[in-house]
Amino acid sequence: MSGAEAGTGGASASDTPVTEKYVLAVDIGSTSMRCFVVDQGVKFVASAVQPIEYMRPQEGYVEIDPEVIWERFVTVVKTAMANANIKTDQVVSLGISVFRASFTTWHRETGELVHPIITWQDNRAAELSKTTNGSFLHKAMSTGARFLHTLTRAKRFLAASVIEYRSIFMNIRLAWVLKNIPKARQLADQGMLLVGSLDTFLLWRLSGGKVHAMDYSNASSSGLYDPFVASWSAFICHMMEVPMNCLPKVMDTGCHLCTTEEDIFGGPIEVHCVVADQQSSAFGQVCWDPGMVKLTLGSGSFVDFITRKPHGSGTGLYPVVAWSLQGELAYLAEGAAMSTGVCLEWAKSVGWFDNVADTSDMAKSVEDSNGVCFVPAMNGLQVPFKDPNACCSVFGIRVDTRRQHLVRAMLESFAFRVVQIIETAEEELGRTFDSIRVDGGVSRNDFLLQCIADLTGYKVMRADNLETTAMGAAFFAGLSCGFWSCRDLLKGKVTYSSVFEPRPDSVPRLKESRRLWEEAVSRSLAWYTHSDE
Repeated sequence: MSGAEAGTGGASASDTPVTEKYVLAVDIGSTSMRCFVVDQGVKFVASAVQPIEYMRPQEGYVEIDPEVIWERFVTVVKTAMANANIKTDQVVSLGISVFRASFTTWHRETGELVHPIITWQDNRAAELSKTTNGSFLHKAMSTGARFLHTLTRAKRFLAASVIEYRSIFMNIRLAWVLKNIPKARQLADQGMLLVGSLDTFLLWRLSGGKVHAMDYSNASSSGLYDPFVASWSAFICHMMEVPMNCLPKVMDTGCHLCTTEEDIFGGPIEVHCVVADQQSSAFGQVCWDPGMVKLTLGSGSFVDFITRKPHGSGTGLYPVVAWSLQGELAYLAEGAAMSTGVCLEWAKSVGWFDNVADTSDMAKSVEDSNGVCFVPAMNGLQVPFKDPNACCSVFGIRVDTRRQHLVRAMLESFAFRVVQIIETAEEELGRTFDSIRVDGGVSRNDFLLQCIADLTGYKVMRADNLETTAMGAAFFAGLSCGFWSCRDLLKGKVTYSSVFEPRPDSVPRLKESRRLWEEAVSRSLAWYTHSDE
């Protein structure tokens, strides 16, 4: 069985030699939590999975019960170890990857939780976002930053001049908590409140309340951290009325973070990694050098460009710390289109197709979309439009329109959005790229990957093992504890047998489709009024 095959679902390895040592990698995604047992040859020898369940107590609220997350985290690790027939003394390190910008708060001394985990999908702070973006202080900050950028040409001020607070970021939702949950405000005023994203919460529980920490990748994805100076932003914290003493200590992505309490897993396990999901998948795809590009096609499309230093963007590329390993910071500029898998799930629910796996063949079965244009804006349009009020729409339906045309138009729209982000990065970073390394569930769609290759002119490489997020967490954990002595040993362990080369003869038809699509996009912008958000 290949590593990719062994890493998908509750695989077991009952004949595992007891002398072997392993790394555990837990990947907490938007729909499931998976734990993989990884050997020194970078094979996934066993795994386990637990579901992620959401609570929606009222419109716009999307929460997770922290106690359920904790129970299932312990269960998934124990189950994976049991499937591999190993004990804690055979585990040299544990690495954890988490989805970003979701948080909870608790009492500094008792550990009592104040509220559920408020996820990145939660929209309760939409009104506060509008108020904050329209405030005199925010406008003054933007004006001042533009002036300083004009004087200094420093990219840091360019990035600050275009900041807008949106519910997807942790900062504005934390501000909402402090304004609307009296207990949180009271504890904050008393210096007794602790804030943590998923990685922070798990470290706190694993260490028995001894460690309140977050890694650089998660911190820089919070909206409270300044990657240009590598510290929490005192200005943003002041603006959000967030006391800085409630924020976690920022630590390396790969380092000794804590030793778990013995009673959790039946013995102590060293934790050597916590990392944000997109950064973890970039590391797991061996995108380590400036100029490399990683594309994750999942619920959204996330395009990450590895850079030498933080990139200040005027169009919405987000500057984040990619990771910190052995005290060395790496950076990336990220562009996102938030409605990829979301649109596919909607289309399935209304009968466009029965199985997402069929969509590639459906799209290939017709020569073009027959004039149909799909605008994938379930969550607005991000880079380069930055328009939260854009609407998801379909144009050009006629009496001879078939489901295959609709599906092809949708898949082409995903490619067009990715290409727009890449073109933005080419212009802002002043460079072209050699290839695009892809992962994520939607990357199984051959038609989509070929469209991206044709439109960009870059070869698109799909990893054989799509569990690259877990792979990244394993790499960080194994490198930081010495399980693997250096990065070079790992480069050849990530393979790509599916490579999509650009086809010049397909470009004219795709360009014409894109021209029509851009007209459809222009008519979908600013569809919703601000009062209706």
